[in-house]
Amino acid sequence: MKRVSIRTGRWRRSTVGRWPLAAPVVLALATGGVAGGGSMPAMAATDSLVLSGELNVQMNRLSYGDAAGRTRVLHRLDSSASNMRFKGTESLGGDLSASFYISAGLRTDTGTGSVCNRECFVQLAGGAGSIKLGRVLPIYDDVSLPWYFIEIQGNHNPIALWANCGNGAGMDRGCMDSFITAVRYDTPNWNGVSGSVSVADLSTDLQREKGSSHAYSGGMQYRQGEWYLGIAAQKQVDTRYAGARDNGLTLSMEWKGPVSIGLGLERLSYSVANGGTLRRDYVGLLLSHTWSTQTVWANAGRAFSGRGSAGPDAVVNNVRRQPESGASMFSLGYTLRLSKLTKLYGFHNTIVNDARSRYSFDTSTSSSLGTGRRVSSTVVGVSKKF
Repeated sequence: MKRVSIRTGRWRRSTVGRWPLAAPVVLALATGGVAGGGSMPAMAATDSLVLSGELNVQMNRLSYGDAAGRTRVLHRLDSSASNMRFKGTESLGGDLSASFYISAGLRTDTGTGSVCNRECFVQLAGGAGSIKLGRVLPIYDDVSLPWYFIEIQGNHNPIALWANCGNGAGMDRGCMDSFITAVRYDTPNWNGVSGSVSVADLSTDLQREKGSSHAYSGGMQYRQGEWYLGIAAQKQVDTRYAGARDNGLTLSMEWKGPVSIGLGLERLSYSVANGGTLRRDYVGLLLSHTWSTQTVWANAGRAFSGRGSAGPDAVVNNVRRQPESGASMFSLGYTLRLSKLTKLYGFHNTIVNDARSRYSFDTSTSSSLGTGRRVSSTVVGVSKKF
């Protein structure tokens, strides 16, 4: 089985299998070659159609303190990381190619799903780089990967603090990292150096008047041997309210060795409707060690208290212009790979809120979470890719 790596939204470290027989069969059905009684369509050697995906189901125990100081515990079965993906590529001659990518979320726990709720785009690629049009992630997300381990998407990962995306926040609430309808250009790779820029009209995503909200992202990455360096900036215009200007800057590095080390730094800056600016800094660290079929990893992050020229009541999602309004997050996990496509995993995460903060993983805990309380999750799961 030939293997290819496919970028899968916030699961981009995934490696999936290519099914050589599935491609012509799916293409034949799509074009009516089989159903119409015709012959199987021919495919050029450089053309491909790949069906892949993952069923990822986990058992989760959430624990947090409410406003009254009581400890609440939630048990649930979750499959928010399960997905199916289609990718097709056509050679246009020389080094030019056209491709499409469609991803769909699957929920084995609820029996529901949604097409294009993750990355979903068409792409032209050649010697001058590549351009994507559709629902994509910006390079601001890319540069977080070296220090931002994600076993499952959505909950229980550093996005609860980094990019101010916890509690289920979107860009309309100050989150700096989300799937957006955009045009993204990526340069060719020059001796390990590459760059990317994207422009997005967010009015469709935010259900507003066309052209009323925008996001701009740009950055550069360097990959050479065991080293990685990245920098990215993002500006969001009129996303939280008319006149709002939200800015993010992320720096990252990674060194791959017996114990791999990843480090990330971020600064967020928000304009406030009543005047002034609200800022917050973040630092994240990832350590991981892999041997044989096993991996142990640890993640730590610190979101500092908000500051700036805004008034003391200024709040943007979890960022507050008050002392003791930061939070720390600690994670420890273990993965056992049973095969190239199947793994078992488990991890524990804890958010330690300062006296005036309410950082949380998602909306299931944030609605009744008390100020200054801890939130923890313990997860065990199995992932089967195809």
